[in-house]
Amino acid sequence: FDEFNRINLEVLSVVSAQLKTIQNALVGDLKRFQFEGREIALVNTCGFFITMNPGYAGRVELPDNLKAMFRPVTMIVPNLGQICEIMLYSEGFETARVLARKMVVLYKLAKEQCSKQPHYDFGLRALKSVLVMAGGMKRDPANSNLGEDSVLMRALRDMNVPKFIFEDVPLFLGLIDDLFPGLDCPRVQQPQLKAAIEGKLEAEGYKVLYDQVDKTVQLYETMLTRHTTMIVGPTGGGKSVVMRTLQRAQGELGLPTKLYILNAKAQTVNELYGVLDPATREWADGMLSNIFRDVNKPLPAGKDERRYIVFDTDVDAVWVENMNSVMDDNKLLTLPNGERIRVADHCKLLFEVGNLIYASPATVSRCGIVYVDPKNLGIEPYIWKWLNERPDKTQASNLKPLFAKMAQKTISYVVEGLLPSGEYIPRPATSVACTDLNYAMQLCAMLESILTEDKAINDPTQLECIVIFCIMWSVGGALLESARPAFDKFVKELSGVPVSSSKSVGAGSLPGSAPTLYDYYFNETMIRWVPWTDEVKDYEHVPGQPFANILVPTVDTVTFTYHLQWNLNIFRPVVYAGDVGTAKTVTIQNFLKNLSPDKFTSLNINFSSRTTSLALQRNLESNVEKRTKDTYGPAGGKKLMLFIDDMNM
Repeated sequence: FDEFNRINLEVLSVVSAQLKTIQNALVGDLKRFQFEGREIALVNTCGFFITMNPGYAGRVELPDNLKAMFRPVTMIVPNLGQICEIMLYSEGFETARVLARKMVVLYKLAKEQCSKQPHYDFGLRALKSVLVMAGGMKRDPANSNLGEDSVLMRALRDMNVPKFIFEDVPLFLGLIDDLFPGLDCPRVQQPQLKAAIEGKLEAEGYKVLYDQVDKTVQLYETMLTRHTTMIVGPTGGGKSVVMRTLQRAQGELGLPTKLYILNAKAQTVNELYGVLDPATREWADGMLSNIFRDVNKPLPAGKDERRYIVFDTDVDAVWVENMNSVMDDNKLLTLPNGERIRVADHCKLLFEVGNLIYASPATVSRCGIVYVDPKNLGIEPYIWKWLNERPDKTQASNLKPLFAKMAQKTISYVVEGLLPSGEYIPRPATSVACTDLNYAMQLCAMLESILTEDKAINDPTQLECIVIFCIMWSVGGALLESARPAFDKFVKELSGVPVSSSKSVGAGSLPGSAPTLYDYYFNETMIRWVPWTDEVKDYEHVPGQPFANILVPTVDTVTFTYHLQWNLNIFRPVVYAGDVGTAKTVTIQNFLKNLSPDKFTSLNINFSSRTTSLALQRNLESNVEKRTKDTYGPAGGKKLMLFIDDMNM
């Protein structure tokens, strides 16, 4: 029994009673014995072997009566040097002893000197996959002119570099350089794949960058040696783009690839793997078990394709530990009804995950890791793609210098507290932590909503005022009240636009009569800065109206309603984050109430600690109708506005 101590305690106590019955029969040298009320034959050569990892998340301590039935054997850390040497000999390396020593020293130094990351693993499984890859490269006729140390160095570099974070790459390459001095072995070239990847990136409108193409090739190479791969990295690094580009590139090279994407945390473990009813013994198939069975069916004769199951979700011990036997060399999914499904050669598992802080070392060691670092891309490729797709090319060329002048500097100020001079100040306080790319996307979305084609705004001074206004409310939108005056001062200095204290300020100047730019919006029709206070309508009392329904217009309600409106114009989801009692719910409800009933229908859902995924699903399903096979929408061609209150509950 593998992973024996992952069984629930109450089940383990039943198992211990059953094992005791069998052991007693063996001691008594019986041919037949009573087991669970039935008489069965006994094979006297039967034995029980269990493996377990003590002290992990999701594991239980074995009961004493069960411990007594087994003879414990402690598995110590193996002698990696001997294992490497033997495997290298078996793979055909003649200088295996020297190379094995170098390999063990490299992994020891990398473990000690590289930063401590949850997705790093320098254990036996990682070593073994490198050795298998090195053996394959040694036997490849294309590498016949390479020395054995060059082949191993290439395998070590190409298998390990993909998992390192941005800062650790030069350190690891330095270690390899010290152990294999004077060797400069180029990467294994994949010219056809690279050309296909670059072609697909261009076709989708992305900027072709060496780092992104290289990451896609790294993912391909990792998947050659592992059937389970994790694409790890913070949001905004381009994980989805890398994965989908590889899928399309393989399709172009005559290997159709299908992705089966699911979120494992969107349902309970029983709904994921299936559950056996204890009373009726009826089996209810789970989401993953159903997909897994379909994907691993044999391919039709003469057809070659790849099928990838993609887990776009957080990885934690609650659900992923059940996949351990799938991810290791057993390649076997065992379901609660006793069914076993083997992973076929055409099927692979992919995990798209932000970090592995909740994953156990057992999970990490079973997977190939490709780390996609947002620092490799930054925000420039996103802005480049957005500007490239603008219908008005004159406007896009006028916006380009404004982005170059302000976007990265204002985002670095908010995210890191970095000034243009290179100095660091304490990071400004925000209500929600965002990444560089979040802010860049928000800025582009706000500009997209304001700069519509029918307005045809091309004047550089006018565009500059609009960009400044959008930066204040996109990059500076999540700042707390206390951090806003400093950000306002920073933007005014950075823009270099003169500040005017007169009442009416047009394009080419910034208003200075109110404390900050947060007190104004730029009206592109009137081409001037308008204080929010001018937009506040007088309160009109309705006699007999319940007190709870009275809403007095204020600067805040006007401001936040404006931001709801521009997000609605481009159908972009909005999150309002703030303290209790800041009128978030009232503002949104009032906005929804004033929408045209001919075009929109709204649905309010209140979240609480008792809300389940199924309840939310049922609620949504009851408000939409089926349009095509897998497309649902509200009745009558309207738009459904979904308002979720207290989302973090």
